[in-house]
Amino acid sequence: METNEKELTGYPSIDKPWLKYYSEEAINAPLPEKTMYQYVYDNNKDHLSDIAFIYYGGKISYGDFFDNIHNTVKAFRAFGIVCGDIVTIMSMHTPETVCAIYALNYIGAIANLIYMTLSENEIVNAIKNTDSKMLMVLEPALDRINREKIDIPVVVLSVSQSMALPIKAAYTLKNKVSKHSFITFNDFIVKGKNTEIGKSSTDCKTTSVIVYTSGTTGEPKGVCLSSFNINSVVYQFQISGNVYGRQETFLDIIPPFFAYGVSMIQLAISSGLLTTLHINVDAENVAQEFMKVKPNHFASGPAFLDSIVSNMKGDMSSLINFTGGGGAISEDKEFELNKTLKEHGANVKYLIGYGMTELSAAVCACFNHIYKAQTVGVPLPKSCVKILNMENGEEQTYEQVGEVCFSGPSIMMGYYNNIDATNEIISVDSTGNKWLNTGDLGYVDKEGFLHITGKIKRIYITKGADDATYKLFPKQIENLFEENHYVESCAVIVKDNEIKLTVPIAFITLKENNTDRNNVIKALWKKAKLDLPSHMIPIDIIAIDNMPMTPSGKIDYRALEKMAEEMENKNE
Repeated sequence: METNEKELTGYPSIDKPWLKYYSEEAINAPLPEKTMYQYVYDNNKDHLSDIAFIYYGGKISYGDFFDNIHNTVKAFRAFGIVCGDIVTIMSMHTPETVCAIYALNYIGAIANLIYMTLSENEIVNAIKNTDSKMLMVLEPALDRINREKIDIPVVVLSVSQSMALPIKAAYTLKNKVSKHSFITFNDFIVKGKNTEIGKSSTDCKTTSVIVYTSGTTGEPKGVCLSSFNINSVVYQFQISGNVYGRQETFLDIIPPFFAYGVSMIQLAISSGLLTTLHINVDAENVAQEFMKVKPNHFASGPAFLDSIVSNMKGDMSSLINFTGGGGAISEDKEFELNKTLKEHGANVKYLIGYGMTELSAAVCACFNHIYKAQTVGVPLPKSCVKILNMENGEEQTYEQVGEVCFSGPSIMMGYYNNIDATNEIISVDSTGNKWLNTGDLGYVDKEGFLHITGKIKRIYITKGADDATYKLFPKQIENLFEENHYVESCAVIVKDNEIKLTVPIAFITLKENNTDRNNVIKALWKKAKLDLPSHMIPIDIIAIDNMPMTPSGKIDYRALEKMAEEMENKNE
């Protein structure tokens, strides 16, 4: 790979060596200043007969998709939803869910997208903290909707609504709908039948969606993303040299409560792709669907790779993009995966990228034509990266490790109602550019590729009971357990797990030695099940006499890891 011919200053953010891989058009093209809805509609209005979605045998054309959005807009308006209102949505990427997100965008309202694994209390808090005017929930989560604490309209999204009849017949909506005064999606749509649709919003630079992440404190924070933020990611991929041909196929397994999920569906439908929506995220099931569809485009993550490789059969030459997110993979696994793809006729590589919720998904990526193994690729054409020295905050030169920071159009609007946390992660330089501190360690090589070497923040990836991958924040568990007035301190370690990827173990010390440990631990289990998402409930809570500390006075997590390992070996 050739090095940049111009003289380098030694600072990546000034030299921008990655720009040599992009065309002049990609570098200079203006970003679309449209809402998500406008961008999708403008790109498809002349192709309404094309297929937008396949959902378990059911087909939805782009014309039907827009009709469904418009009917959903009228229903929202009939329920009094106006520009600026917030509607909480707890669902997977069913067609009705996608329509609801774009209908809210049409109105200028905000979709508050929350995890499917949230506890009963967390759902209530997500609604109250955002003053949501309505809750839309996928039927499998109805058991966690406490009607006594939620006094807004609750619309039930059916898993089977848009399935083909033979498959749909196997699903039935339980009697919980009428019992708890929930509203079926069909009744919701009927309510808006005689309502005017009204004009669509044109404001692309106010919050469109809220998706959730967590910072160094571990407390959940709502990330406010605008249409402009999301479209900027999408457009940069569309002009990067990747090809997204109309009616090429895309297999979508990414839920909408991730920024990655919102951005990927926007990329797919604004490119006119034919998207298969697959909401069963069991790894083996995904692998089988992958082989059945044999898509042109697919976005995955480490949790699915082993199953996909073991299920891969026959000719895979139709594969155009095989994108990876959610974490790095080993050099051996990356080599074996690329080798398997080649053996099956796929002229592609597994393309790892780098992104954050606060960056609207990917901001750095490998491409089939811009690739280096064991890196997360190069910044997108409108984005920039710099590496900061951890001690003095000055920019590092090439090959020097420090904190990775990004600037670009996809940086979030901010954390919802949390200016202090926003100011902690976003800074403005002397030229007025916003920079986001990622909390990750890495370096940029002279060819412009970013290498991630570690984390500053304690954030891990785990799998929920639904087999979807989620972020695990030890600090959130620690903060919750330390609310118990008998607990002096809590420290959570994370160990690797073959099925769940990682699982947490909580260690606690008590304020008084004569306190009944068993009763405290029972209370903590109860608290965890009530206030933590299911994927973050520890597999064990262990009371110890003294918390191990480092010479600098901080909790010695390595000592706790060793302690947990010794306990496990003793029990075997």
